[in-house]
Amino acid sequence: MPPDGSPLEDVVMPSGSAEGVALWHAVADFIAGSTGDAQNEAFNNLALRVFRFQYQGCSLYRTWCGHLGWSPLDVTSLSRWQDIPAMPVEAFRWGHVHSEGLIENRPPLVFRTSGTTGADRGTHRVLTPELYRMSATVGFAQRFGPPSDHGAVVLGLLPGYLERPDSSLVHMVEMLRAAGWIEDNGRPSDGFFLNDVGALFDAIDALREAGRTVVLIGVTWALVDASEAWKASGRAPLTEGVHIAVTGGMKGRREEWVAERVRRALQSGFGCTEVAGEYGMTELLSQAWSLKEGVYQIPPWMRVRIRRTDDPLSINVSGSTGGVDVIDLANLSSCAFLSTQDLARYHAADITGNQSFTLLGRFDRSEVRGCNLLVD
Repeated sequence: MPPDGSPLEDVVMPSGSAEGVALWHAVADFIAGSTGDAQNEAFNNLALRVFRFQYQGCSLYRTWCGHLGWSPLDVTSLSRWQDIPAMPVEAFRWGHVHSEGLIENRPPLVFRTSGTTGADRGTHRVLTPELYRMSATVGFAQRFGPPSDHGAVVLGLLPGYLERPDSSLVHMVEMLRAAGWIEDNGRPSDGFFLNDVGALFDAIDALREAGRTVVLIGVTWALVDASEAWKASGRAPLTEGVHIAVTGGMKGRREEWVAERVRRALQSGFGCTEVAGEYGMTELLSQAWSLKEGVYQIPPWMRVRIRRTDDPLSINVSGSTGGVDVIDLANLSSCAFLSTQDLARYHAADITGNQSFTLLGRFDRSEVRGCNLLVD
């Protein structure tokens, strides 16, 4: 038995190559010891190690790098994380994104992206569920405080996701609740509200009366509908004690709105002064959180990199709007360097720190043409 007396099977044990296991411990230690400090040098060194590990171990990523002209010599001689090539998130639809050489002694998690047809959905097979749990819970605690009997309670308004057993968003909410951001005598699987906004409103009222802060994580279109219902119910404005955290989009229920329009609608309906937000996706294991004004803060084991809209392989150094590349070191068993179809700009106060950004919207729905290079 381990020193704490827990059964050996309850201890997470990574296995694989020597470098894979060493990296697992290095990333876990980095997450556990992370503070608000950017830790630039430590992050840079660890990101370069992860890059070389995944270049060797992830055939799809190595193929992508090869099409961009990268050679093994280029990989070994790289000295800055800012220059690591990012692979489009659409690659999860085109093939198996997996880095050989690392697995935990836990059943893998299998998440699938949303889509209108099975062919449209990508798959993320997470072989490091404990690393995922650490990343999600430590990152959440940095923004909303640690779990406690008097701390925040996470609720979910996730129709369209809740019905899917392979939703990473539903799993994340359950995981946060299981970690302690939960009401008294609650269960992790409780706290979800499909279409019953009346029950949701009663739960919010009860938690506020008990002195608990509420973090309501909801898909955009459902929150907009709920805000209209809140206003129509005549309830008092949610001026304090509740974080309305927007994630996802309209998912075809309404036309897509820019972020500012969403915030205005929620402020008008709920009467809240600020609107929070969660930035994450099936292809990533970490999240960025916004508490106000649409400014998203990322945890120290992540970075964002804004690329030019007219040249996706070039970094936007002007501070203007561009496409979002994400570096997420928790994505150790898949690919940590991903290019998204989101549009953002660095927050004015953090133009060089790569730690905060303002999310503005998305490119159009066209598929990234380069992804067909990854299809055999």
